[in-house]
Parts: sequence; structure tokens; C-alpha cells
Amino acid sequence: MKQKKTILTSVVATVLLTVILAQFVSCEKYVLPELTISQDTIIFKYTVDSVALDIHSNVIWEIETPNISLINPWVRAMPPWADGDKTVIFKTQLNEGPERQTQARVFSETIERHLLLIQQAAPQPQQDNL
Repeated sequence: MKQKKTILTSVVATVLLTVILAQFVSCEKYVLPELTISQDTIIFKYTVDSVALDIHSNVIWEIETPNISLINPWVRAMPPWADGDKTVIFKTQLNEGPERQTQARVFSETIERHLLLIQQAAPQPQQDNL
């Protein structure tokens, strides 16, 4: 009888220990989010222009240009969001006026980067001297 109690106690202790250890072992791993951009300033020519920006990330991110109006969207990002690494193409329209610029925001839920977008001014017409 004593031997049965000893065996039963050992089995219960082993099961209890296994349950306790299983609480500390997890299949899920926490990965720190990453979001980097290949440059922080892009300068476009005054003509129709496009420039590539490499984004390295392990999370879903988005590009926002809050100072660009819907009436005059002089610069666009394609694609405006993605999940992971991606090359974004920024395209501009013809600039017939002064230099223009905006601050774009590249962000995820936890990380934010800023990108300065500048488009050169249109050349001034030369005036003839009489």
C-alpha cells in the first residue's frame, strides 16, 4: 500500500510539474516592429517626375501626405500602404509655379517616420532686353 501511495504521489507530482512548466513555454514569439525608409528627403524636378523609395518593414504601414489637397494632388505614392518590404514610387505632376513641398508621414501602429517631398520651381521665362 505504501508503495502504491509513493507511485501515485510521484505520478501526481510529475503531472503537476509538467502542467506548471507548460505554463512557461509558449509557441508565440514577440517580434519587435521595424520600419525604415531609404531616404528622408526626395527632390523632384519641376517636370513630371518619379522617384523610388524603399521601405523595409515587418508590419503593415501606410503613407500619408496631409498637406496635399484633393483639388491639386501634385504628388502621389503608389502603393500608399503595404505589409512588409516594398518599393514605393512617388509621381509628381508638372509644376508651373514656385517650389512646393510637403511632409509625408510613413507610419505603422507603433512607429512613425517623416519624409520631406520637394518639387523644384518652374524656370522663369527669360525677358528680352530692348
